[in-house]
Amino acid sequence: MNTIRARTRLLVPVLAAALALAALAVPSDAAPARGGDECPLKALDNADGPVEITFWHAMTRANEETLIRLTDAFNSSQSQVQVSLVNQTTYEDTVEKFRNALATGNVPDVAQLPETFLQQAIDSQAILPVQACVDADDYELSDYLPRVIDYYTVEDTLWALPFNVSNPVLYYDKNAFIAAGLDPEQPPETLEEVRTASEAITASGYPAGYALKIDSAFFEHFLAKSGKPYVNNGNGRKERATEVDFDNKQGREYFTWMSEMVADGLAVTNARTGASGIDNYLAIGNRQAAMTIDSIAGLGTIAQVLGSGQFAHVDLGVAPMPGPVDKGGVLVGGAAFYIMKDTSDEKQAAAWEYAKFMNEPENMAEWAAGTGYIPIRESAVDLPVFQQRLSEIPEFIIGFEQLFEGKANPATAGPVIGDYLGVRSAIDDEITRMLSEGTKPKVALKAAKKNSDEVIQNYNERVGG
Repeated sequence: MNTIRARTRLLVPVLAAALALAALAVPSDAAPARGGDECPLKALDNADGPVEITFWHAMTRANEETLIRLTDAFNSSQSQVQVSLVNQTTYEDTVEKFRNALATGNVPDVAQLPETFLQQAIDSQAILPVQACVDADDYELSDYLPRVIDYYTVEDTLWALPFNVSNPVLYYDKNAFIAAGLDPEQPPETLEEVRTASEAITASGYPAGYALKIDSAFFEHFLAKSGKPYVNNGNGRKERATEVDFDNKQGREYFTWMSEMVADGLAVTNARTGASGIDNYLAIGNRQAAMTIDSIAGLGTIAQVLGSGQFAHVDLGVAPMPGPVDKGGVLVGGAAFYIMKDTSDEKQAAAWEYAKFMNEPENMAEWAAGTGYIPIRESAVDLPVFQQRLSEIPEFIIGFEQLFEGKANPATAGPVIGDYLGVRSAIDDEITRMLSEGTKPKVALKAAKKNSDEVIQNYNERVGG
């Protein structure tokens, strides 16, 4: 098994100051983490009674209901491990609480941490690489979607076991399309087609055609669909990323499209919606717009809300994310299971058993059917529970198809960035300024690059990169 290499550097001075700057750190005088990178699979056999572990997650509504149901099934299926779920509300809250827990040593045994956390997880030296358990257990990965495994693999080491994987899709109201004279079975496939459809929808009486959610994650996916890496050094996978690479033709195209959609009254947006905002969905429900782009992970919940009750007038349609075709593909979003290094052998072995159970094809099929997350095991797609869901809502397959059919290249492998959320925040700030203050797209993009580069460089300096 590969051990932690160059990017797994000991993070030195003053932990509190580093945490205040939003970088994970391990104090230089801390005792070495126990057990190195070995996965103690046999530890459960020597445990006295069931091993109790804590799992931090950030699921809500239909997603949390399904997670609880599957965890209860795991707990009742055997007598060696009992899992307690702790809801940390959002990914951002989970990451922040995890940072704070590193300072106190009060970390969970396993945590659901987002795709944006990968580099920080490596740098923290607090994670047992899942590769250790894969190797020790002869665990077979061939049934997983290759691009999902590739995302969490850095320098030949799989750091986390993927679980809830998502990517963006287009949500739209078929009834609004019909009223605007559009074919509801032919949704837009490009940004220009989104604009054309928005013109027709606005002309039919809607305040806007499109609800624009300010979340730079969609910008990342657009560039990946364009086949363009987000950061340098092989998207941060050959060496640590030192600057962003998005101030280019494709970046200007996306910023210009957003700016003109809002300026021309074809898109409605809030000053800031953020990753967890739902105002773009509500805009469809309230007839303020007829389309939006958001994560497929919300499909289970959105299907519960739109089309029923006060939103019964909505006939929800779902389609692939509009953008360039045949050049790249959407990225791997969502989160994965991270097992902690600084915990007992028994708890590490227990965490691995739980992660494996949740990823068994039958459970992955149930997870995908109940939430909208992508079934990342190819065999899970054909199982009855998921096929039944597809018979009810065929669009549940779209996220899977986008990953399965997308090209595998450095752009679609996904960026590995230290302060990833800091970069997103810097870009969101400039998008917000552009849309609310009229900053020219080219100027906003250059400012986004400048500020993002500063975030990356500040993080690298803090960790010695």
